[in-house]
Amino acid sequence: MTGAPVDLNGADALLMVGDSERNADLFWATGFRAPDPFIYLASTDAAWVVVKDLELDRAREEVRGAEVLAGSRYEARGDEPAAGGQLGEILRSLQLRRLLVPPDFPVHTADDLRAAGFGLAVAEPPLFPQRAIKSEEEVAAIAQAQKGAERAMEAALAMIGESSVRDDLLLGPEGPLTSEAVRRRIHHVLLDCDCHGEHTIVAGGEQAIDPHQGGHGPLPAHQPIIIDIFPRHSVSGYFGDITRTVVRGRVSAEVQRLHEVVAAAQQGALESIRDGVDGAEVHQAVIRGFASAGYESGEIDGRMQGFFHGTGHGLGLQIHEAPYISRPSCRLETGQVVTVEPGLYYAGLGGCRIEDLVVVEEGGCRNLTTFPKTLSV
Repeated sequence: MTGAPVDLNGADALLMVGDSERNADLFWATGFRAPDPFIYLASTDAAWVVVKDLELDRAREEVRGAEVLAGSRYEARGDEPAAGGQLGEILRSLQLRRLLVPPDFPVHTADDLRAAGFGLAVAEPPLFPQRAIKSEEEVAAIAQAQKGAERAMEAALAMIGESSVRDDLLLGPEGPLTSEAVRRRIHHVLLDCDCHGEHTIVAGGEQAIDPHQGGHGPLPAHQPIIIDIFPRHSVSGYFGDITRTVVRGRVSAEVQRLHEVVAAAQQGALESIRDGVDGAEVHQAVIRGFASAGYESGEIDGRMQGFFHGTGHGLGLQIHEAPYISRPSCRLETGQVVTVEPGLYYAGLGGCRIEDLVVVEEGGCRNLTTFPKTLSV
């Protein structure tokens, strides 16, 4: 057994309750993926995972660095439930009275434990800051998810490239080519790569000026189409992330320049990322580059336009995690995996975003993305 992966700050143990399908910290601490809630406890020199009987044998095989206990051992046997319920029984049996809990700890459970005489203190986020530094094994898992994302991007662009242009719409074999049809194709390919995608973006024309608009309906010809694919690998649980912007049909001079300016901004950011660099400086350089190229940002004609999101974010067991390459200062460190995704968005012109995924290293960054950045398809 190992001890707590966090400073307990005077507490007897760290306590987490949840399911590790959705709680990345819980999965990272235990290596055990489960759709139902379980209990994780870690003192300075020992750790325990408490699960339902149906998960007991699998947990014994998969849990890292903790003793696995059967929750049924602590179920109430009499008419009167023990103070604090099953969890209270577990804590008393392990002689743990003062607990450190994460900020998202269930309020009802916290109230029950305090009523039973246990002391709870809330940890300052992030709970496990060391999660931002990826091991080589984690980088390999992310790279595997990124391969699936690239294969899905290739299939999406092939589908768009095979469409015909009629007036201002793209036509497929069964009529207008839609965001939904391309997204289904993306998700099918991801499944073949042991990945699954949610909230995949296929947005064209005016829809593409909202960075998180998923896209719906017929795709336009002669206008930018943003495709953002961020799958989770079904085996490892790690994410990949890639964005490309394409046009099927005529590429106007304004859209061509938009793409060139965004590509140049991304290249500049890629060249500046290395161990020790402040992410805020990388972000500010992108902002200055857009401004010097004549692209205004902010609220224009009643809506946000230009560049109004971060340059990048960390990625791993969550699609968005530390560090963030944005306005707040944040020192980049070797082993972090971050996206680099500047973009510009204007009503009447469309949007453009280009995104790669890189590993921060001492002398620069290693790009996990190999997919080309061609505008016309």
